Amino acid sequence: MAQIADPGAGLAPGRVVRQGSGVLVQSAISIVSTTLIAVALLPAMLQAFLDKPLYYPEATFTFGNFARLFTDPEILQTFGTTAVFCLIVVSFSMVVGTTLAILVGRTDLPGRGWLLGVLLWPLFISPQIIGFGAILAYGPYGLLTAFVGDAIGVRLPWNLYSVFGIAIVCGIAAAPVTMLYCIGAARQQDPNHDAAARVTGAGPARILRRINLPLMRPALVFALIMNIVSALEALAIPLILGNPVGIKLLTTMIYDLSFERGTPNYGLIAALALMLMTLVALLFVFQRLVLAAGHRFVSLGTRAGQLRALPLGRWRWPVFGAVLLYVAFAILAILGCVAIRSVTQVFSPDISPFEVLTWANFHTIVSIDLYVRSITNTLILAVVGAAAGTVLIAAVALVAQRSDFPLRRAVDGIAQLPRVIPGFIVGLGVFYASVFIPGMSVLRNTIWLLFVAYLIRFLSSGYGIVSPALLQISPDFDRAAKSVGAGWTSTMRRIVLPLSKPALLSCFILLMILIIKEYSSAVFLMAPGSEVMGATMLALWIQGQTGPVAALAVLQIALTAVMTVAAKQLLGVKLHG
Repeated sequence: MAQIADPGAGLAPGRVVRQGSGVLVQSAISIVSTTLIAVALLPAMLQAFLDKPLYYPEATFTFGNFARLFTDPEILQTFGTTAVFCLIVVSFSMVVGTTLAILVGRTDLPGRGWLLGVLLWPLFISPQIIGFGAILAYGPYGLLTAFVGDAIGVRLPWNLYSVFGIAIVCGIAAAPVTMLYCIGAARQQDPNHDAAARVTGAGPARILRRINLPLMRPALVFALIMNIVSALEALAIPLILGNPVGIKLLTTMIYDLSFERGTPNYGLIAALALMLMTLVALLFVFQRLVLAAGHRFVSLGTRAGQLRALPLGRWRWPVFGAVLLYVAFAILAILGCVAIRSVTQVFSPDISPFEVLTWANFHTIVSIDLYVRSITNTLILAVVGAAAGTVLIAAVALVAQRSDFPLRRAVDGIAQLPRVIPGFIVGLGVFYASVFIPGMSVLRNTIWLLFVAYLIRFLSSGYGIVSPALLQISPDFDRAAKSVGAGWTSTMRRIVLPLSKPALLSCFILLMILIIKEYSSAVFLMAPGSEVMGATMLALWIQGQTGPVAALAVLQIALTAVMTVAAKQLLGVKLHG
């Protein structure tokens, strides 16, 4: 028998070994992932250039839909409103999120550990729940509006049903995103920099301003782009608060054109969606260009000691009090009002909740078919979708990161492409596909069409967890396996995937949480029999069914909390920094 030469000989450390087997499997994985993205994008892109629905044989090519974007006064006004809205959301989120990240991550603020967990709660809660709670707490007849107004004896000046009010509520939902990205950058800085600054007599404020914040620039840029994207694709909160008073953003205009104006103008809807997606894509390109020189901000080197917390001095307890006020009014009050509404017959500041306590709302959601289907379908999709999504994401990541497949860089790009596709555009694209693509019509009005949308929607989210984990596994395992004759498929299945188990578990839990709270990609696909909790809550709140919706919201929060705790306690999975 001929001796097998060591294929790892002469290879540079860190280089993934090329293995010839598995080409068919790699090709199949690439085709599946490409097809999924094409399902979401191509029908919508085609519809944007047609004068009639794409399933009409007489539909003809036109640029008229795009011309209308820049000539229709209503659309032009919506562009301006959206720009103002985004500016307020991003400003609030960046200032509040960065400040909280620095206070929790770099200072001696009391209670930093538990404050971090509470401040990140909105990250795991569906945006429409935050919108519901904001109305119940701070609306014209909200509990906190009446309470604070009575306490100071004057009518409060805030107006939740305004561009500013809507933006602040969205900013509360977005602030944890900034905090999550910035807290790691705040904590992982070289203590040598601080020590050198102290030697020169610099105080905490100057160290923060001249050293810490500049070194956080990549995280700040990343958070800035993510906040702009979040603001551009916000749907639930602008719909709940803006539609009753006629405030339109790009997202709510697309929703309005789809559901509120008789026969939908599919060409104009697709053109608006394509323009929004292009804006998001350009933002991510800008982000990559800005961060291309990330080596300029390297702050981890040979450490001479442990990073010391910046002392707040006499401001320590006043700042702690200010953070507690933010937690109380921006998080606990909003979620608390949702919880109170779920166990009361009516919700009014003039009636004590203890006088109208009831379990009827929870009885409703477990006895009426619509609510039961929503809960059941959501749980099925959460389990099946998370499992299938984890398998797909693992397969795509293996091809992109640990194979010599000729198109592996393209596969990596495809896996990250859903980042630039807002959720409701995924739903819109899958809806068009179900009408246009032969064979997909059988999925219409079933939860399996939502299943396809969720796979597309969260491909990038899971890939962001699994891909870095695969890169941390030494390629020596690949070399050793090939040296004994193992092919690519066997090596991945028997060696690499078992070593990636923590990342795969994290991916599975994250996908379950994301699917449970998802609503935007379901609004265009939900039909009788295929309801899910997120989209059902949004639709029924608009109809005024606040009690059962609040009960559904509490159930959704409880499910998310159980999974988050289980991930941490039972599986050792940490879903945030």
